[in-house]
Amino acid sequence: MAAAAQRQLETVIRDTRAEAAAIRNEMAATRIAAAKKEAELQELRHQVAELRQARAEQQQAFDAKQTELMTARAERDQLVQAKAEFQAQLAELPQLRQTAVEAKAAETSVQARMKELESSMATLTTELEQVKKTLARLQNESDTKSRTSAKAGKTPRSP
Repeated sequence: MAAAAQRQLETVIRDTRAEAAAIRNEMAATRIAAAKKEAELQELRHQVAELRQARAEQQQAFDAKQTELMTARAERDQLVQAKAEFQAQLAELPQLRQTAVEAKAAETSVQARMKELESSMATLTTELEQVKKTLARLQNESDTKSRTSAKAGKTPRSP
């Protein structure tokens, strides 16, 4: 029986050694798998950091585009308002042109009337000068007659 116990013990030792070798192989495979998973985890962390950076850059670009869009909309609104004002002014343009034509015609008429008045004034001034000269001459003649009558001893008659 000692030989049977010895064989049984050797079988148990062999089985235990085989089991230990299998466990070591399994542990080595597990360590390799864990190392691979750790490498994958590090790569994923790196990718997450890159994605966060890319997202931040995209958000910044989006914000810039949003600001640009708001500025463009404000500019568009100003242009629409200016266009409406110009269209209103354009609608008034025919009336303004007509008013300008009428004003030009009135100006021409006023200028013609001014020339007529200046001519009349010149004529009246000339006539006034002639009347003054005639009046002065008549006054002189009257004064001369009065003096000659006084010298001759005649008194002028009253009417």
